[in-house]
Amino acid sequence: MAALITLFRRTAGGTGVGLSVPGLRRRARLGLAEAPWLPTALGMALLLVVYGSWQVFRWTPSGDQRLTGDAFFYPVGLVAAWMAWRASQRSRGSRRLQAAWRFLALAASVYLLGDIAQTVYEATGKSEYPSWADPCYLAFYPLTLAGVLCFPAARRSRVERVRMALDMAVVAIGGSALVGYVLLGPIIAAAGGSPVLQTVVSIAYPVGDVILFLGLATLLRQSIPSAKGALRLLTVGLLFFVAGDLVCGYMTLHGSYQGGDPVDTLWIVAVACLAVAAAAQAPLEAAAQVAPNRNIDRVAWLPYGAVAAAFVVLLISERSEAVFPVITLTLGALALTLVVAARQFLAQHDLVGAQDELRHQAMHDTLTGLPNRALVLDRAEQVLARARRQHSPVAALYVDVDGFKHVNDTLGHAAGDTLLETVAARLSSVMRASDTVGRLSGDEFICLLDSPDLDASPELVAARILEVLRVPIDLHDPGKQPLTITASIGIARGERDEADDLLRDADIALYQAKEAGRDCYRVFESSMHTVAHDRATLEMDLNDALEKGQFFLLYQPTLDLELELMTGVEALLRWRHPTRGLLLPDLFIPIAERNGTIVPIGRWVLDEACAQAAAWHGRGHELGMAVNVSARQLESDTFVEEARAALDRSGLEPSALTLEITETTLMRDPDSATRRLAALKTLGVRLAIDDFGAGYSSLAYLRQFPVDAIKIDRSFVSGLTGAAGSAALIHTLVQLGRTLGLQTLGEGIEQPVQLETLQREQCDLGQGFLFARPLTVEAIHKSLEHDRDRRAGMPHAQATAPGRPLAAQASQGERPQREGD
Repeated sequence: MAALITLFRRTAGGTGVGLSVPGLRRRARLGLAEAPWLPTALGMALLLVVYGSWQVFRWTPSGDQRLTGDAFFYPVGLVAAWMAWRASQRSRGSRRLQAAWRFLALAASVYLLGDIAQTVYEATGKSEYPSWADPCYLAFYPLTLAGVLCFPAARRSRVERVRMALDMAVVAIGGSALVGYVLLGPIIAAAGGSPVLQTVVSIAYPVGDVILFLGLATLLRQSIPSAKGALRLLTVGLLFFVAGDLVCGYMTLHGSYQGGDPVDTLWIVAVACLAVAAAAQAPLEAAAQVAPNRNIDRVAWLPYGAVAAAFVVLLISERSEAVFPVITLTLGALALTLVVAARQFLAQHDLVGAQDELRHQAMHDTLTGLPNRALVLDRAEQVLARARRQHSPVAALYVDVDGFKHVNDTLGHAAGDTLLETVAARLSSVMRASDTVGRLSGDEFICLLDSPDLDASPELVAARILEVLRVPIDLHDPGKQPLTITASIGIARGERDEADDLLRDADIALYQAKEAGRDCYRVFESSMHTVAHDRATLEMDLNDALEKGQFFLLYQPTLDLELELMTGVEALLRWRHPTRGLLLPDLFIPIAERNGTIVPIGRWVLDEACAQAAAWHGRGHELGMAVNVSARQLESDTFVEEARAALDRSGLEPSALTLEITETTLMRDPDSATRRLAALKTLGVRLAIDDFGAGYSSLAYLRQFPVDAIKIDRSFVSGLTGAAGSAALIHTLVQLGRTLGLQTLGEGIEQPVQLETLQREQCDLGQGFLFARPLTVEAIHKSLEHDRDRRAGMPHAQATAPGRPLAAQASQGERPQREGD
């Protein structure tokens, strides 16, 4: 036995506290580094094998059977108490977890004292029941329960703690009735009655087990990760305790139990499980101290099961006045009824609280806590009703964060959530207590101004909102700079028939603010209804226009300014609307950009333009083809493959295709644009920056983009006819292109003086009305034939004035317009 105790002391060092480096190495060689509880488990298993062999073979003298059986409990109890104490030492980072293991260490100690007291009684030949060992055994239950309840779990409210105590009381009363009447009552009645103390003690053991099991089951899914395994092992041990207590109680009442009986195996296994559970308690880390999430999946059915069992027993069991007087039945039923009533009162309290919480969640935004659309509409109805009664002013401000999608795409959704929470807080800080701030969806907020006398006009409130939202936002991320945002605001004021009308008009005004360049506000006017209706109708028609074949392309010639010969064309989209006639891109492209139809439309344009360029090449006209690329197309992950597919289907040489991207599009996300442009360059196509100079790119980014040409914005070219200094700007832009090795193209050439200036600055290419309007395919054919004659040797002096032969070929049905439309 001394050798076994020594072995257990050595295995105690395997729990990870104070273990030497050689010990760690030995554990690693044995493969036990990941399971520090395994040595303890092996030691317990070895002892149980020895104990089982003794139970089978009984190699000790018959008179020493009880004493020998009791002696096996001593090393198991010692190891259990010691391991629980060591577990408390490893749990110093959590006061609750440390207290839990100290209670369990004390519980194992008093149980060991009970074993010693039982051995003393048996050694002296006494057979009293209950004996002085029973108080020690019974103390094991409250101490173990205290330890279990000390395990860290989700923070409980006072109501939850009271409900748990009531659950235990219900289980105790119902379990006592079940055990007393079903198990012990018939035995006591058959034996002619038993002392009250003996009956109480016999009932106390199984009832204590049931209460302890309830506590364990409640906490099993709530404890911190490092205690999960320990609680599971404690639960297994408790199951063995329950079995042992029930069997022992039955045998004791029949007078057949004595120390060393096989039933003792159940208890020794239970104590061994406690020892292994303590060894399985991992050292507490910082991450393990985080309070777990509350899990409502608990064994809530157990108290109700106990109530049902108790009342069934009270109703159908045979009454024995000698065993349980009628008064005990009455008091038991009354106590059970009161406890269940108290528990149901708390359950109703929880139900009401849950309903309030659900009602709040149904009417409020989960991220910002602001009223959601449903509550905003309800309050707007109330505001409008009050305004109609009192003739008081009312206004709605529709606030939309500019570029929120870009923030989500580039900085991540966590940054987007932080931005929305900050916007919500700043809007609330601007509004008064009588006003309503709500979040409708995404980055859209609404502010309802409600007061009998608005001390500030809605315009002033909108200006204040724009001001506070421009303040940089700290994203609470060391790797990210503060974020500066702007917003657009639509204002609707005055009475409306319904709340939806008020919000609709504010939304229409918001759209006008977006169209005006954002970072501003607009007040709703009645004329906006017509514009909004036309826009909505146009958007509906746009969804089917591609399938119905209503789109077609015109081609804007591009000329070599030195030779004044056509070298390429730019594909320009037109919409032949069934009722509105010919529509230019500035009417429908912004709508297509917003609703996403620009992606399939752009794919069709690319296919058509490549096919037409390949057809011209087949007829011997080596024309370059330029196609505009929208921001939505460039951001699409499939665009590179779509461009490749268009080239493959048409058979066009990639070098003959130029993709034009506006400077503003490139600067939305320069790093992503650089990667996407590099992927396009691998196809062999040419890249050009459209509207160059009108954006805000830096020279550093311009050098970073793998582009081949820049198209000088028409505003600089048109300025050559009037504004002083425009010629100097053209000179700077052309020289910048030459320095970077880029081809330059001047847009919007309409006057001879503009052409002469660009030729003098040695700009490479040009477009404009001076040469031609956007042309049909047939008109391009005639112009190509004209250029072929000139290349065949016509003297330059005899040639027609620059651009006039092209200008004479106007496209059918095309009214005067700027190139690039």
